[in-house]
Amino acid sequence: MATLRVAAICFAALSVAIAQEANAPPVELPAVATQQLAKSLAAAKPHQQHIWRDTAPQNADGTVNGYIEISRGDRRKWEFDMVRNARAIDRVMPESIGGYPVNYGFVPQTISYDGDPFDVLVLGPAIPGGRLVKGTIVGLMLMEDEKGWDAKVVISRVASDGSMLHQLTSRDQDEIAGYFRRYKAHEPGKFSKVPGWGAREAGLAYVNMTHAFFRECRTQ
Repeated sequence: MATLRVAAICFAALSVAIAQEANAPPVELPAVATQQLAKSLAAAKPHQQHIWRDTAPQNADGTVNGYIEISRGDRRKWEFDMVRNARAIDRVMPESIGGYPVNYGFVPQTISYDGDPFDVLVLGPAIPGGRLVKGTIVGLMLMEDEKGWDAKVVISRVASDGSMLHQLTSRDQDEIAGYFRRYKAHEPGKFSKVPGWGAREAGLAYVNMTHAFFRECRTQ
């Protein structure tokens, strides 16, 4: 976190520049996201142990934790319910859109610019929903939608010797980006753009920043 030099990061407004130097994360959290953070923490309060609130985002070995909301190939749009401390089905994607091309979830103890936990994409075969996995960062998918900046860190699970099990190939990038560019096309008034990809360092910067938002803005 020292390299981010984060000072005051909870602001009433957010101005996101899509073309940022080295894909650095915006350092301001919008008021709506800060308010959502407070609501999420209040919803989690009755639980003695809460998967989002109480799980560290990173481990001592440098890996990142990811909670799986949606398994690869699933058309059901599962979302984490803060009150229930578990997943719930929000909607089902149309057949024309298809199932998610990658395991999808969030990094615990983070809050992103839309007020939701920071998204994680986990490479490899389908992983059962509701499972917590750890992996090493391999990149960052840049994304924007009607709510604002919505980048997603990409991780690969690791073998027992610490080596990555999966690479983020150009084919993976094309398939994943194509899906997220069209997955809101059937929803009036909504849109999604994937302007490009960032390297591992950019993904780590986003994890650190969104964890800093969680840590610092929870008392605002």
